[in-house]
Amino acid sequence: MKALALVALLSACGAQLTTASNNSQVDASNNGVDAPNGSHTDASVGGVDAPMQNACANGRQVYLAFEGVTLTRAATDSTTNHAAWIGVTTAAVPAFHPNDANRATEIQTIVDGVKSRLAGTPISVVTTRPASGPYVMIVLGGTNAIVGSNYTYATSDHDCGDTVKNDVGWVSDAPSLSYVPDLIIGTIGWGLGLQGTSDPADCMCAWANSCQSAAGACTLSASIATTVSSGNTTCPNQNPQNEVAAFSTQFCQ
Repeated sequence: MKALALVALLSACGAQLTTASNNSQVDASNNGVDAPNGSHTDASVGGVDAPMQNACANGRQVYLAFEGVTLTRAATDSTTNHAAWIGVTTAAVPAFHPNDANRATEIQTIVDGVKSRLAGTPISVVTTRPASGPYVMIVLGGTNAIVGSNYTYATSDHDCGDTVKNDVGWVSDAPSLSYVPDLIIGTIGWGLGLQGTSDPADCMCAWANSCQSAAGACTLSASIATTVSSGNTTCPNQNPQNEVAAFSTQFCQ
């Protein structure tokens, strides 16, 4: 079992997840992602950045930053490494699992997992920073103390209406390798303004609630009930929510 928890981070709709069973956090109340419970080199991972057939018309992509990024607290903009949600002035997030002998394989596993969860959408996933925006940057590595977050596993801004296209999210070193792709999808969804859900198999399980995420790859629903938490993590007209449309249509607008 995987446990996530989401809690509002910023007054401007910011939230993060925390994971209990996976011993990390994701903007969630179970200390997984965005829960209270970290120089950069843009290296590509073998074959990861191959172009997708049906890329977004607006060019928006998901950039997975594994090699370390220094974030500055300012209005969120992935192209300038600015993130409004960090709780420190600057956060030098280290490379993901820098000392693991099988690091390259771990990274490829994560990238493959994210791509498989996004199969059927037009979203391109890359590990080399795009030359220009718009792109969502998910920074992987370090601990919540480095980014000044109350959430152990992951966090991002909760952006109702997806007004910011150059999102910045973060996923820590703590969660299990199999769980990281779920956290990445949830972090992207949180930035799109999706709500938390109570379905253990859903990718938004545990975001700002106490949902316990199930083992195995999470899924996106075309119609699912959402949970209400604080005003900062609740968007209007989002119950039920269409997660498939958010990732396949809204992301590309």
